[in-house]
Amino acid sequence: MIENQAAAQASQTKAQSERDELISQLIEVNAGRAAYYRMLAELFFRELTQQQVDHLAGMDFAGMAGDNALIAEGYEDMYRYLRHANSGTRQALACDYAHTFLAAGNYETFAATPFESVFTSELGLMMQEARDGVYKMYCEQHIQPQADLHVPEDHASFEFEFLATVIERTNAALLASDFDRARDLAQTVSDFHAQHQLNWVDDLCDAVLDVAETRFYRGVSKVTRGFVHMETDVIADELDVLQELAGEKAA
Repeated sequence: MIENQAAAQASQTKAQSERDELISQLIEVNAGRAAYYRMLAELFFRELTQQQVDHLAGMDFAGMAGDNALIAEGYEDMYRYLRHANSGTRQALACDYAHTFLAAGNYETFAATPFESVFTSELGLMMQEARDGVYKMYCEQHIQPQADLHVPEDHASFEFEFLATVIERTNAALLASDFDRARDLAQTVSDFHAQHQLNWVDDLCDAVLDVAETRFYRGVSKVTRGFVHMETDVIADELDVLQELAGEKAA
């Protein structure tokens, strides 16, 4: 009997160790995902500052590409543009941002206005049903963009920041061993990704490719598309794991 108890205890210890390792891996992956979403939010929100340009120029894009061919292609575009960065690079990128996303001086092509409503409403207008949908989900999670920005809530940057914040909250729940909450938060990410990312990000990225004049922003569009689609499997896998963890704790 003593031997059986010892074997059972050893088995439980091993299972706990494996569970802890799995949770640690989830937290690490989620931290990377949240950081990636915040990077995309910065790239789409406004013209880059000189500090941001300098930071991006010093990044190891090749080491960040991973196995995703589209992301690797996008990083290559960004790298090749920034490797020749000089005193005029920030201004050139600012002009292209304004041309691409704000339609400044753009009279011949459709601008890549980064609002979900523009790409999902029948007339391509802002402040439409998509804005109401994301606002509802923000309110459910008690998350709001800064009111003094006076920018509609369905801006791509706000959507990316929302996902980053919910993923970070998922990690906090994992650290607290609150697997039910972690699962619910991951479900929120899944729902938002399906309803407010996959439905329009491809069209946004197509528009950026059509309108952008610099290789940098064309690269940003490829990286964005690649990451958003890569998230589909990551989100599904995480939900499966969290469902299992929540079930184990309940048992």
